[in-house]
Amino acid sequence: MARTPATGATPSQASTPARRAEEDAAAMASYIADMTAELAQLAARAELQMVAYFLNLARVEAEIRAREMGGAVILREN
Repeated sequence: MARTPATGATPSQASTPARRAEEDAAAMASYIADMTAELAQLAARAELQMVAYFLNLARVEAEIRAREMGGAVILREN
């Protein structure tokens, strides 16, 4: 089994914290996408078009990042 020179850990052991951090980031991005979707709906109902627009931009960006990091994105019905 290969070991990394600096730590002596196997490659899978060495990448575990990094993988966990990426999974946490993907989960946070998914959560942000979900919350901004709800906030955008509230803003639209209150006729705050620019606020809704920027919240939807944030939602789309969070969904893209979550997918890139391998996280599940919950698709909401309007």
